[in-house]
Amino acid sequence: MPNENMEPGVSACPKCGQAMHPAMVKTAIWRGERLCVVEDIPAQVCDVCTEQFYDEETTDALRQLMEEDTAVPKREVLVSVFSLEGRIHRREPDPEGVYADY
Repeated sequence: MPNENMEPGVSACPKCGQAMHPAMVKTAIWRGERLCVVEDIPAQVCDVCTEQFYDEETTDALRQLMEEDTAVPKREVLVSVFSLEGRIHRREPDPEGVYADY
């Protein structure tokens, strides 16, 4: 539900209805086994739920960039990869259907 107290000209978030503001953002996109970070993306960002929305031209530019085999990265960064393998401890259900942590 849109926020009635929003200033004129401020867009409402399609997800939660609260005010959005323009911002430059970055996002991570997987291309097969390769993680790519794209920055300097113009977006509308929700002040409450932090969802990011791109206009059609920005979406097209992102799609084209990810489809290019010859795109040259601005820079490269080292990314740590972590795993949850062996770190997930499932809770035991009790007979009354309530989960307990132990």
